[in-house]
Amino acid sequence: MPLQRPSYRRVQAPIYHRPTSWFAQGLSRRSAGAGLGGVRSYSDEMVKSGRLLEMDVFLPDGGTATAIVQVEWCDPLPRGEPARFDVGLKLIQIAPADEVRLASVLR
Repeated sequence: MPLQRPSYRRVQAPIYHRPTSWFAQGLSRRSAGAGLGGVRSYSDEMVKSGRLLEMDVFLPDGGTATAIVQVEWCDPLPRGEPARFDVGLKLIQIAPADEVRLASVLR
């Protein structure tokens, strides 16, 4: 039976993610961004499930939406896809204004 993945929408903007700072290490891992739940992204780097990351999404208007996310899955993609991996990212912490801005680039 195939794995069931949450129906996260794909981010349609460039993303940069990095290991979290010491501040984020103390955050509880309950989901934030109740309206979105999480997002889906492409990555050329494999990231470990359960890892906390700081994510910046570079918006078309020149702004940036920033969030703390937890990697839910990182699945390899076949050749010919836009990247090497499909990644599910659960939103852990995001400012309400950034959540609205992030929602504008989800499909």
